[in-house]
Amino acid sequence: MNKLKTNLWKHKWLIGAFVLPFFLLEIMAVVMKVQPFGSGSFLIVDALHQYLPFFADYHEKLRAADSLFYSFHGGLGYNFLGLWAYYLASPMNLIIILFPKTMLNMVLSHLYIVKIALCCFTGAFYFWKKRRKDEMSILAFGMAYGFSSYMIGYSWNIMWLEVMILLPIILYGMDRLIRQRDGRLYCFALFLSLWCNFYMSYMTCLFLVLWYLFYEHKSIKGFIINGFRFAGYSLLSGAMAAIVLLPAYLGIMQTSSAKLDFPKELWYGTFGDLFSRHFLGTAPLTMSVDDGKINLYCGILTLLLAVVYLFSKEIKRSIRIRRLLLLVLLFFSFNMPVLGYIWHGFHNQYGIPNRFAYLYIFLLLVMAYDGYCLLARFGRKQTWKMYISLGILCLLIAATLYTANEMPDMKTIYCTAGMAAAYILLVILYDKKIFRKKVFTVMISFGLTAEMTVMASLGVSKNGTVDVDEYFQDTKVIEKVKEVYGGKLDTRMELASGRMLDESIWHTLNGMTLFGSTAQGKTVDIMDQLGFYTGVNEYLYEGASPFTNHLFSMKYQIYRPQDTRLTSFQPIDTIGNVTVYKNPYKTSIGYGMDTSIKYWDYESMNPFYVQNDMIEKAYGISGLFQTIETSKPELNDCKITQDNGGGEYVFENSSSRPDNMIFTLKVQETGELYFHFDGSQVENTIVERNGDQMMSGRLNAQILYLGTVKKGDEIRIKMRLKQDDVMSGVVRVTAAYLDQTIMADIHGVMEEQSFHLTKGESSHVEGSISMKKKGIVFFSIPYDKGWKVTVDGKKVRTLAIGDAFLAVEASRGGHKVVLDYTPPGFKEGTILTIVGFVIFLYLCYHFRKKKISNL
Repeated sequence: MNKLKTNLWKHKWLIGAFVLPFFLLEIMAVVMKVQPFGSGSFLIVDALHQYLPFFADYHEKLRAADSLFYSFHGGLGYNFLGLWAYYLASPMNLIIILFPKTMLNMVLSHLYIVKIALCCFTGAFYFWKKRRKDEMSILAFGMAYGFSSYMIGYSWNIMWLEVMILLPIILYGMDRLIRQRDGRLYCFALFLSLWCNFYMSYMTCLFLVLWYLFYEHKSIKGFIINGFRFAGYSLLSGAMAAIVLLPAYLGIMQTSSAKLDFPKELWYGTFGDLFSRHFLGTAPLTMSVDDGKINLYCGILTLLLAVVYLFSKEIKRSIRIRRLLLLVLLFFSFNMPVLGYIWHGFHNQYGIPNRFAYLYIFLLLVMAYDGYCLLARFGRKQTWKMYISLGILCLLIAATLYTANEMPDMKTIYCTAGMAAAYILLVILYDKKIFRKKVFTVMISFGLTAEMTVMASLGVSKNGTVDVDEYFQDTKVIEKVKEVYGGKLDTRMELASGRMLDESIWHTLNGMTLFGSTAQGKTVDIMDQLGFYTGVNEYLYEGASPFTNHLFSMKYQIYRPQDTRLTSFQPIDTIGNVTVYKNPYKTSIGYGMDTSIKYWDYESMNPFYVQNDMIEKAYGISGLFQTIETSKPELNDCKITQDNGGGEYVFENSSSRPDNMIFTLKVQETGELYFHFDGSQVENTIVERNGDQMMSGRLNAQILYLGTVKKGDEIRIKMRLKQDDVMSGVVRVTAAYLDQTIMADIHGVMEEQSFHLTKGESSHVEGSISMKKKGIVFFSIPYDKGWKVTVDGKKVRTLAIGDAFLAVEASRGGHKVVLDYTPPGFKEGTILTIVGFVIFLYLCYHFRKKKISNL
């Protein structure tokens, strides 16, 4: 017991590098009323809209001991293992199994705190290993890493934090690999990083290559030999993580982001725009559409000591030059779109710019800590460098003000200058021998700790929280709806509108909505063509028609009191404050179709035509939607520069107002009316019927059901255009009636050849179908090479209808169809992982045996 106390005291500052940040963040949680201290949650932005719903799906799978291969809880079905590898793979996340779903917000909010505290700890560990001295400086520099504006601003990306936690361990492991020829720690830490989040680990791996190339090797021979050792251990770590990496890579290559699209711009901004993000008082970014934005703040002392490092002859000039060049390369990468594109895995940044800035920050801290060590070792002989640092910092501030396109807040200039002056004042007092060296080093360490604590507090406060009660108040009620009306795999249900984008996944409904980085690009494309709202990596249940509801087996819709959109479904029940609506038609997840469906013309920008053509190709029935002419819009502060016909107009607007464009539909006959428009420059839309508002909001790029209209009715669609740098664009409008008689005929034909589900699990589906003639069995499941299908016990080739939906050929007559899913790359990845671990364990045994023999 005494030995334990002695060891704890011996490493008090290293332990404090976790404990202090943890309790500081917990205090912030109390102040900000984060659960259980209130109803708040740290899970903001996409952590709310994406990650938390995915955690809910993962939670259900863990508790049910369900397969991690596939899920039908979103997107009509998706490769869950690929998504798990991107968002959920960290072993730390397994803690959620111990708590009920209603506590996920609380658990993940405090796991977020633990992860940031661990970033501080591993940073401190790296600095402790450099000097082998337990003192306050390692706590201060560890917090400069874990409390940097990058960590605080982007910490809502909770699945990234393990990569930041492991970076210092990986770099320490690389030092051991090169100096002691022992790559075990490096290999295992890199394996963990790759396992936890392969995407951010790609950036770490790219940095490791540069770190090795810029490393000070003793000789060319040493560079080559260590290079083979470095490459071998790196490949081994990849092999050990292959069971995650291969399925993840093959899955991500199916997304829209997988297409190479190198930026055309040369620069984003200026030196000043970037360097100003180092200043004290700069608020952390949580997200930005400007890819030139960045989070760089990691302490003003860090900047001063980094300059001290560069002027220190005690460190070999070649080492200092190499690190400076690497730092400059990273800095230029922030401002060069092509380099940024490469750093981001040949992907666009999509609102989270410069995700690799954590590497720059840690490199800067490494340089600064080496500068600190020189001050601590040589004392007053080094203080003159701090005065030079202040002068250079003043020049950099002046250069920032001179070159910045966007002038930084002068308060940040004053705060930065004031903090730098405070550090220099401590140096002067030390030079005057008012302080001893130990007091001086403690005080500057305390200063860095204080500024990081204050900035982290302000940053977390600025990030804010979400109100759990506001977003998740219907969880228990919808769970009851699911118990009563859900259950079967082919019973799909959706929310009329979601409080967050992936809310239906949060409720683990068998739904259509999917917003996530692993959404298949071709599925996104076809949903857009069919009239649903889509984005780069999302397709939402907004824009359904009676036919697509039938095609996708959408049986129920859940309406809340605030939902106002019209529906063709019929109300059947009220549970709590929600109303359940039922599809009037019997549906299935699969249907027999004519072979002509292979030639479906789905590339038209008119979703009514796309649906009509699908029906005609599949069943030989035409005319479900009958399009009507739309008149030219009424214009306000807007002019049409080109009329392309067919409802497509090129426009320019001079301002933004609620009625920039007004389209009027004067109803000539009674019937069910639908409307669709595309217009990326449309900011908001209001739909009125006879002067009464029907709906409003972001209504573009989706089919709108206007209900049963009567002759003489007047529908007005008012569009507000954006006021931005573009102030021009294209809008395309289409209106159509739906023929209910034809819809009934379509239902009859589809029901005759519908797939009857007999067994449905997350990655295994069985059923039967009776085909009237040789044709195609279409499944409303996204096409994926992982699906293997047998018909009457014989394996058959799968097809991609519309380049997006799973299908197989089948002959006339009755058939038993079985579908099984295994993520592409899983089997190969499993073999590589086993082989990798066998090799790693052998190496561990070899090193242990060698150590024993040397005793």
